[in-house]
Amino acid sequence: MARGMNRVMLIGFVGRDPEMRYTSNGQPVTTFSISTNRRWTTSEGQARESNEWFNVVAWGSLAEAANANLRQDRRVYVEGHLQTRTWDDAEGQRQFRTEVIATKLILLGNPEQGIEPILPDEPLPASQAQVSEEMPLCLNRVMIIGNMGRDPEMRYTPGGQAVTSFNVAATRTWTTAGGERRNSTEWFSVVAWGNLAEICNEYLTKGRRVYVEGELRTYGWEEPNGRKHFRTELVASEMIMLGPRPAPAPVGVGPGPNLEEDESSL
Repeated sequence: MARGMNRVMLIGFVGRDPEMRYTSNGQPVTTFSISTNRRWTTSEGQARESNEWFNVVAWGSLAEAANANLRQDRRVYVEGHLQTRTWDDAEGQRQFRTEVIATKLILLGNPEQGIEPILPDEPLPASQAQVSEEMPLCLNRVMIIGNMGRDPEMRYTPGGQAVTSFNVAATRTWTTAGGERRNSTEWFSVVAWGNLAEICNEYLTKGRRVYVEGELRTYGWEEPNGRKHFRTELVASEMIMLGPRPAPAPVGVGPGPNLEEDESSL
């Protein structure tokens, strides 16, 4: 098993035509945005709906394929990893931008039209072609493996629902075209709700290695001076603690709840 994981899978609609440029050394880079739709019913039975927007970046031959094939409102599957860039603006304020660095793109038709691969050098696996009828209209799924950066913090909403927040550092390892081994670490702000929030608060500690699965949500707010801020969080739907199982309890002490999973079970 890899020591870290940073994987994003999205199905959504292209928000604008892609834009391609070239770096100083001639490498193509294409940027575009996609939106995913989420629908749910509240505990009071009210139907709710929200959209999440993602900035996507593709490089190399994938950038050229994206620029040639993607158009506004086209439905697409994107797979890749998250990367956050930081810079100081003209006023000296630190800015952040979270992007999905694409490693795979597949054009999708309407649900009844099936799937269309856009990369001639990556034929669509037969297993994917067979599940087109069950493919969701939109998908927003993130899976990470990393280490806890701090102990979790739990609070309760006015309605009494538990909310736990913590951060996880996920390290991605890859090899460059020149054969050089590289590492990159991304920090994820994670939020868990309800029963999962209580479990995370009770059993997770700083430094603990953990698998988290969920979806990305971005929140925005504006200061009185008009400055806008955005925060992207991973809303957890599943958490598994990784590493060796705890030592057996001493004789005479009953076993407590066991939430551990061996790494081989993932």
